[in-house]
Amino acid sequence: MTVAVIGTGVDATHPDLRGRVVRGKDFAGGTGGFGTRDGGKAAEQSTHAAGIIAGTGRNYRGDGVYGLAPQAKVMPLRVYRDGKALPDPTAKAIRHAVGQGARVIDLAVSFKRPTPALRSAVKYAVAKDAVIVAGAGDNGKEGNKPTYPAALPGVVAVVATDKKGAVWTSSHHGGKTLLAAPGVSILTTSGNSDYWTGDGTGFAAPWVAAGAALLRSEHPRWNANQVVQKLIDTADRKGSAGHDPRYGYGVIAPAKALADRAAPPASAELSAPRRHPAATPAASADNDKTDGDESALVTIGVVAGVLVVLAVLAVVLISRRRPPPDNSHNG
Repeated sequence: MTVAVIGTGVDATHPDLRGRVVRGKDFAGGTGGFGTRDGGKAAEQSTHAAGIIAGTGRNYRGDGVYGLAPQAKVMPLRVYRDGKALPDPTAKAIRHAVGQGARVIDLAVSFKRPTPALRSAVKYAVAKDAVIVAGAGDNGKEGNKPTYPAALPGVVAVVATDKKGAVWTSSHHGGKTLLAAPGVSILTTSGNSDYWTGDGTGFAAPWVAAGAALLRSEHPRWNANQVVQKLIDTADRKGSAGHDPRYGYGVIAPAKALADRAAPPASAELSAPRRHPAATPAASADNDKTDGDESALVTIGVVAGVLVVLAVLAVVLISRRRPPPDNSHNG
C-alpha cells in the first residue's frame, strides 16, 4: 500500500526509511528532484510523517523508529518553496498522487484559506476513492480558526492528543474534526538520517494515514468511506457521546480496527460510531466473501492477529520518549 505524503519531501536515505520511499515529484519548482530529499525546516519536515507511517526500525541494529505500517511505501510530493507550502502546487500534488495509484494521502500542509484549485483537487481525490488525511491545525491558542485542506469536505481532520490522552492545548478543535491521535512528544525520523521529537497535529495525522493504509491493505475491496468508518467505529471514545467538539469521534485504535473484520455499509456518508455484535461463523464467511478472500478462516485469523500485534508494537515504540542513541533533537 502506497501512502502519498505531501509536504517538504522525504529523506529516502534515512536508515529507517531505506526501501520504503518510492519515486515522487517536486511541484514547487525547487531542487527537490523526485521528492526524495527533505528541504524543510527541522520542525516541519515530511520525513517526520514518513517515519510515523512506514519506519522499519532497522537503524541501530533494530533499535530505530518503527512506523505503524512498516510494510507500506511512501510517495513524497514536495510543495514547499522558500520554507512555505504553496496551495496550487499542493493541488497538483493531490491529483498526481491519485493518478499514481496512491489510495491514502497524508497532507502535511496547512493554509488559512483554500484556493479554487485546492478545493477542486480534494473533491477530485474524494471522487476517486482516496482516503485524505490532514492535521486539523496548531492554532488552538490562536483563534482556533479552521485551516485548510483539513476543513475541506472529504478530508479526515485529525486532532493531536498528549501522553495522558487529553487534547493538546495548541491543537485546533471543534468544527469538522473527525478523529484524534497521539501528537505530543512523538519520536520519529528526520532529515540527514537524524531523529526528531515533536508536537503538533502534523505528528498526529500520519497515525490515521497509516491506520487507513493497514485497513486498505487488509480489505482491498472496501471503499474510502468504509475504511474511515471503521476507524470511527473502533476509536476510543473521549468526551461526550457521538461527535465530541474536541476529540471528534475519538482516538484512533488501529489494533481494534484490524481485529474487527465486519465490513461497514458502503454508504456515501460517514456516520456516528456503529456497534457490531460478535460475528457468527456464517457472518464471518459472508464478510470474507465480501473482501474477496476465499482462504481458510484459520489463515485469516492468523493474518489479523499478526497485524494487531504489529500495530500495538508500533504504537509503543514510536511513542517512546527515549530516542535512539545520541542522535535525536527536540521540537
